Amino acid sequence: MATMSAVDDGEQLVGIGDIAFQLKITRQAVDYWTRKDPKFPEPLQVINAPTGSGAKGTRVWRKREVDAWIIDHYRRRKA
Repeated sequence: MATMSAVDDGEQLVGIGDIAFQLKITRQAVDYWTRKDPKFPEPLQVINAPTGSGAKGTRVWRKREVDAWIIDHYRRRKA
């Protein structure tokens, strides 16, 4: 995974809640895709994950990569 310093100033990042809101679906559905769909983009960064605690933290993705996945995969599933 890249570090946050690798993000361009103008790059938009999204989390599970942002994606769910955009698609009008549950956060649980988005979480499932992010873990089970091998074509879903890798998270750019996991933030707020305590070291050694086993906690997941918050995953963030590049919005443009998620939008491309939505066009290629999600919209096709709904058709």
